[in-house]
Amino acid sequence: MKSVIPIAIIGILIFSGFGSNIIAIGKIEKVITEKIIFSQPEIIEKENFICIDIPDANSNYWETGKPLLPVVSKVFTFPFGTKIESVQVLLPDRVLKKISKPIKPTPEVQTISYINKSIKVKKQSEIYYRNLDIYPKQQFSWRLAAGRNGKDHVICCAISIFPVQYNPKENLILYVKYADIKIKYIPPASPINFPEQYDLLILTPTEFESALQRLVDHKNQRNITTKLVTLDKIPSQGSDTQESIKLYIKDAIENWGIDFLILVGSGLQDEPKFPFRYAWIGDSYEDNFPSDLYYADIYNGTMGFSDWDFDEDGKFAEYPDDILDIDVVPDICLGKIPCDSVSELNAYIDKVIWYDKHNKMTNKIIQVGGDTFTGDYDGIYEGEYSNSEVLKKLPGYKTTKLWASQGKVTKLNIVIGFKISPDFYDFSGHGSFKSWATHPPNDHTVWVPTNTSISEKAGWHYGDYDLYYLRNPKKYPIVFFSSCSNNKYHKFKDCLSWKTIRHPNGGGIIAFGSSGIANAASGTEITERLLGWMEVHAFDELYKTKNLGEVWSNCVKDYYTTFESTLSKNDYKTMLELSMFGDPTLNAEDGDDPRFRSIDFPYLRILKRIIKYFPLFERLVSLIL
Repeated sequence: MKSVIPIAIIGILIFSGFGSNIIAIGKIEKVITEKIIFSQPEIIEKENFICIDIPDANSNYWETGKPLLPVVSKVFTFPFGTKIESVQVLLPDRVLKKISKPIKPTPEVQTISYINKSIKVKKQSEIYYRNLDIYPKQQFSWRLAAGRNGKDHVICCAISIFPVQYNPKENLILYVKYADIKIKYIPPASPINFPEQYDLLILTPTEFESALQRLVDHKNQRNITTKLVTLDKIPSQGSDTQESIKLYIKDAIENWGIDFLILVGSGLQDEPKFPFRYAWIGDSYEDNFPSDLYYADIYNGTMGFSDWDFDEDGKFAEYPDDILDIDVVPDICLGKIPCDSVSELNAYIDKVIWYDKHNKMTNKIIQVGGDTFTGDYDGIYEGEYSNSEVLKKLPGYKTTKLWASQGKVTKLNIVIGFKISPDFYDFSGHGSFKSWATHPPNDHTVWVPTNTSISEKAGWHYGDYDLYYLRNPKKYPIVFFSSCSNNKYHKFKDCLSWKTIRHPNGGGIIAFGSSGIANAASGTEITERLLGWMEVHAFDELYKTKNLGEVWSNCVKDYYTTFESTLSKNDYKTMLELSMFGDPTLNAEDGDDPRFRSIDFPYLRILKRIIKYFPLFERLVSLIL
């Protein structure tokens, strides 16, 4: 049985302000057309439910407790200044098919906090689809965003198509075989090109100006033209200090053509050295959190200035009041150096200079994980599953698995992991601003790594001796913390991510993490959405893109364009929380004169055996290492 769905046409008229001038829109209308052919849905029985898969799909329609259905996303990019007149998607035929069981529901969202408890995973056999007729009701959606494609500023048109709909009352799926897309647009009368005077802008309070000159000189010597500006030189032109800084960044993009931005200075909430912006996307654990993305999301989808306060109530990025006017896609590649002192800054600059000159890629990764959400429906150890999905994005890489299921999540093993010269360190579990931890299989009462004779707190903890023993042999990995709050810098002068990369004798060079209470899903869906998706995608970008600033920018952009059809509060929170500490101009590649020293594995095995039988020697062994 087949039926015809009418063509849906949506139009948009864009009035765009760019600087103080109106963009000159051309007069010639152009058209893009594309046909997308879908594979036939694969129906997979899984206990009480059916899973629907289409190989062409790159995401799922995601509403907690509703049917989990495939989505095909397509992104079209246009020159900056383009006016999109209409988007048309034709889905001409539907094929009906009876299925034997209900479709698997979207899982509940969980927090991945070391401090706040996750909710109990509901048995999916208890979930029923009441009051649903056809789901989803619409067959496609689309959004516009201003962003970057490499170094080019562009307009993105993200289209999501739902090739499968579900009728739960009759247990029928309705699917289409193809879609015809038609976009009418008018390009700008002439290309909008920014001057190429500087590559990197560094903004800092005056107390760090002298220390930063060494970094400026180093970058200029590497042909990364760099401009250093102190905050007292920024004119007051916005509603508050933060908006004045953001407007200055906008001017720097338009007048200097900058691609990279470093914000320098700690952000302690009562006395920030660099003013930060709260994003007011609250939950039961926090009302707001600091979002560095505020300073990178300069333009909205109509190329106007994105002030993040649509309702003008002084609360920025409120959900839902402000958020629909924010495209969240970065217009510049941003990194933060949240130093509180010149000595901290100097230690990090030393590491940046060494990395640029002497980094040696080793094709090694350390992966730490366990059973993030015990008792989930799939019986999956989510942290370990996430580690495995990450490794799929790194062909040719050798992994050292520090997994709770194998009893290997120990403090000493984490220290040794830094010492064997990995390119990347992948932590997947629970966190707080000061620690990271996870659970052993099926035991939510135990946190690992456990405490030791010299480290009294469970978890990988910055306030204990844990980071003190990091003595890397001049090889600094890129670290991703897929957990809560490890980049939350506004509560105390230190947080786990910053202490990891500012460590003068070791640790990492870049740290990705969340600046607030982060969310994830249980079971195999952990990597399908929220921070787990960001974790996997970041390593995919690291392997392909190399540049750290672009990795961060692309993660946010690709999340937005992939999931635009069902962006919820938790999705926006995930994008606005994703933070990168460190220099965004760095690349995950060999330096000018690659070199490193690794530790011999037999030597490590001997020392670990000594600790096994003589635990009191742990501190001595850690110092030896």
